[in-house]
Amino acid sequence: MDNVRNVSINKSPSTSKSFTPSTTDTGTTMRTSGETMTKYHMYYTASRMNVKLHKEDASTPAVYYLKSVYSWTKLMLELRRGDTKASPMSAFAKLRMTSRHMQIRKGDDHFQQGPDNQIAWDELCRAKNIFCRSDYHFSTAEGSEMGKKAEFDWRKDRGKFAATVYECVDKTGRAVAKMFGGGALNWSKAGEIEVAEEGLDEGLKEMLITSVLAIWAMEAFAYQSVFQGYASGPGGKKSEAAKAHQA
Repeated sequence: MDNVRNVSINKSPSTSKSFTPSTTDTGTTMRTSGETMTKYHMYYTASRMNVKLHKEDASTPAVYYLKSVYSWTKLMLELRRGDTKASPMSAFAKLRMTSRHMQIRKGDDHFQQGPDNQIAWDELCRAKNIFCRSDYHFSTAEGSEMGKKAEFDWRKDRGKFAATVYECVDKTGRAVAKMFGGGALNWSKAGEIEVAEEGLDEGLKEMLITSVLAIWAMEAFAYQSVFQGYASGPGGKKSEAAKAHQA
C-alpha cells in the first residue's frame, strides 16, 4: 500500500493521551490502559497493493482482506471479510486525489455498484488545525439502535517521531482503537491495528478498521515513517513471526 502514489458507553473515560505498542506479536488480545483489545497484524500481499489482516502471524488465515481499486480521480479501498480479494465485502472507503478528506461506509458488492450520489457516506475529515493536520474525525450511526451518530477522532501520536502511530477516541475520551504503522522500508508487515472488544458491535468495529486503513493509505501520499512503527520484541528486535514471514 505504500506504493499508493507510494453509543455512549458506561465506562470511565481514559485519561491517557499517549500509548505504547504491545511487546506481544501473536495472540488475539492484549490489555492497554485497562482495555482488552483485539489485535490485527497487517501483512502486504505479493503485489504490495493490497493488505491482509491476521489475528496472529501471516501463516494463519487472514480475517480481512483490503483490496485497492484505482482510477484517475480516486482510490477505492474495499474491506473484505476473508482471505482473498473475492471474499464478501464488508465496508469500503473512497479517497480523492485532490483532497485529504475521505468517505467511508458499510456495504457489500451490490451496494457499491449504485451511483455515488445515491450512496450515503460517512465523512472522514482531516483536522483544520495546522498543528494537527494528520488528525481525522468522523461520525457514524453504525451500531446505534436509535440511528444516532457517535463521534470518533483519530489522533496521531506526535511523540513518536520515528513511527506512524494513531489512537482513536470517542466523545468521552475512551480509546477504542489504535494503529501502529509498519514503516515504508518494511517489505512484509504493514503494521498493526487494535480494536476494543467491549461496548462495540461488529459493524462499528469494522467501520473503525476501515477508517484507519483509509487514513493509513492517505498518509502514504504525503509521507510514511521509514522506521519500524509496530510492536517489536524485547530490545527492539523483530518478533520471530515477522522474521519467519520475511524469510
